[in-house]
Amino acid sequence: MISIFIPIRKGSKRVVNKNFRPIGKYKLGLFEIKIRQLQKLKNINKKYNFEFIISTDSKKVEKYCKKFKWIKIHKRGKSLSGDHSLQKLINLVPNICKGNYILWTHVTSPMFGSRDYINFLNSFYKNKKTISSSAFSADIIQKFIYTEKAGWISHNANKKIKWPRTQDLKKLYELNSAAIIAHRKIYINDKNRLCKKPIPILTSQNKGFDIDTIEDFKMIKNLRIKF
Repeated sequence: MISIFIPIRKGSKRVVNKNFRPIGKYKLGLFEIKIRQLQKLKNINKKYNFEFIISTDSKKVEKYCKKFKWIKIHKRGKSLSGDHSLQKLINLVPNICKGNYILWTHVTSPMFGSRDYINFLNSFYKNKKTISSSAFSADIIQKFIYTEKAGWISHNANKKIKWPRTQDLKKLYELNSAAIIAHRKIYINDKNRLCKKPIPILTSQNKGFDIDTIEDFKMIKNLRIKF
């Protein structure tokens, strides 16, 4: 069994009411879109055994999900709903999820639809390391990256060719939060959502787009959301 875990808080500071801000015809915004995507995933899936768990402190979420019998609600207390409560939630997840693997996803990834979850899982299980591993949806970065402490991390600036072609730079993987999967033992033993050497699984263009600012909400109006 795969537990699909979705944390949804009622509060947000950077963008007020972010998870429920109306988007076009979707009155409950990102939350409603993600529920529709997961419902389609449930309906089209012929291969995997899922359970769907939403962890929330929102009465609005609880009320809306009552009509979906396939969704399990975990009621989060104040200690699990603060700005620095992520680790506490990670520690709790294996106690509220029954699956051998836990797929953590977010409503703030509206471009990642039902087919994308299936493709992500297929890619994960094709990898021979999955018995004791984990994976995350990723965007690839091949640009000149510099840090004050480490210097250039995108390439070796001491080589004869000081400025290589961008396609020859190191491949850096950015976790985009659309999907994170790990065996429950990683949660229990490592107290983490990923093992030490997770597998980056690339998402296609815009699929990992994460909504975090007002500007992001403006951008999403020009993108086609698929369920």
